[in-house]
Amino acid sequence: MPYADNEKLEPAPVATFEADGKVDDGYEIYAKNVEIQGQRTPEEQAIWERKSKRIATKFDIYLLFMMCCLVGVNYIDKAALAWAVLFDLKKDLGLVGNQYSWVSSMFYFGYLAGQIPAFYCTARLPLAKVISATCIMWGALMLGTMGCRNFHDMMAVRFLLGVTEAPLVPSLVSYTALFYTRKENAVRTLIWGAMQGTFYLIFTLVAYGLGHIKNDGLHQWAWIYLVLGLISIALGAGWLFLPDTPIKARFLTEEEKIIAVERVAENMTGTKGSSIQVHQVVDALKDPMYYLSLLYVFFAMVPNGLSSFNTLVISSFGFNQFNTLLAGLPSSIVSAGSLLAWGIAARKYGGLRTLGMVLPLIPAIAGIAAVYATTHGNHPKWGRAVAYWLINSYAVTWPFFQAHIGVNFAGHTKRSFIYGSVLVVFAAANIVGPFIFPSGSSNYSKALAIILVFFCIQAVIAVIIRVYMIMNNRRRDSRFGAVDRQRETEGALEGLSDKTDRENTNFRYVY
Repeated sequence: MPYADNEKLEPAPVATFEADGKVDDGYEIYAKNVEIQGQRTPEEQAIWERKSKRIATKFDIYLLFMMCCLVGVNYIDKAALAWAVLFDLKKDLGLVGNQYSWVSSMFYFGYLAGQIPAFYCTARLPLAKVISATCIMWGALMLGTMGCRNFHDMMAVRFLLGVTEAPLVPSLVSYTALFYTRKENAVRTLIWGAMQGTFYLIFTLVAYGLGHIKNDGLHQWAWIYLVLGLISIALGAGWLFLPDTPIKARFLTEEEKIIAVERVAENMTGTKGSSIQVHQVVDALKDPMYYLSLLYVFFAMVPNGLSSFNTLVISSFGFNQFNTLLAGLPSSIVSAGSLLAWGIAARKYGGLRTLGMVLPLIPAIAGIAAVYATTHGNHPKWGRAVAYWLINSYAVTWPFFQAHIGVNFAGHTKRSFIYGSVLVVFAAANIVGPFIFPSGSSNYSKALAIILVFFCIQAVIAVIIRVYMIMNNRRRDSRFGAVDRQRETEGALEGLSDKTDRENTNFRYVY
């Protein structure tokens, strides 16, 4: 007999599936409710799905806003250097030659050094608390930047900033996967990814205003770090009150917690781990997807050196100090707008993960090619600026890649190891990135050419990843049979018993 939306789903007897080894915190809850899933009538299943959507809406209200703020603030904290350099940072710190490139890259040396503790934190500790501590520490270091008086001071602070920010990406990607289904994951990742451009747009105007402050006791650029440091600390304090897993969400009823676990259990990636398992590291090292993902990150992130030099590149078009900030604003609109547009498309047509890793590169390639082609000669600066704005459409590819990592690798240790490996390559590529911009260059033509080539290679790797996943899914279907409802349930239980994607025969890639 159908039941009403307000009728509770009673737990069914424990399923006969036995987990071998360490199981997830949500395993028992899901296992107790397996049988009821197969007994639901179509009407009851429709009610369950409506309740699932309401839970997703609750997560959007309580969690997604904080995720958006976290990503936005984290991005502008890194972008602060590009703003500060317009307000005499080089002069005040006595930076000469390629010292600015070293200051930019030193952050990623710290990021690289922080990967081992980051791996431990994301594999063993409550994610919301890791994010909170990380945010508070980097906010304190942002305030500490105000006290820098020379190159060596700045290098030390930038290194420590990198160390403290190292756990953020793996923690946030894992956190998103804990609360949202595979279908929901890509859209939410794009939404919080869009905050990079949105916050950059807002705080570029803030930086523009702060740059006009004249105070003998504080440098113009130091005001930027003061404001961003205080905001970061306040945000980190807010994350202390967020749940670490759906089971610990105080804004959910007991019935909603059961449904929340059921929802993400079918991702077959689990909800939480409590131990590091070496065999999962070995599993990752044998996985071709691991190496394809690392290659993609390297070719995607070397061009990211542009983020520290974007104001210098735009000023090379012929803009003055303050107009450079204003001329760069539409780049953020392109970035945020592209992410939101792709988010809508992903919601309507599915995850679009690998398509989102390649198609947004098309306008970026067109833009960088146009800027490169006009590096010599007397070309209109606003025409070059418009072409430059298009480059920021490549920002869409990174959230899509993060969504891909979040749902296509299972096993807590394996996923944490892959996140850590990805971020090692991420850091190495970002160390290299600033050095493709030669000191004192008038047009940065060499750097633009390198970025153009890297964008093209990045697109090719994304296509290879998509083809590999399609072929692997077909091979698994041929060997183990297509995944039906019963096999989905078995796969979910194996995911909650901490099986990797390669160990779980019911796991299929989403692309």
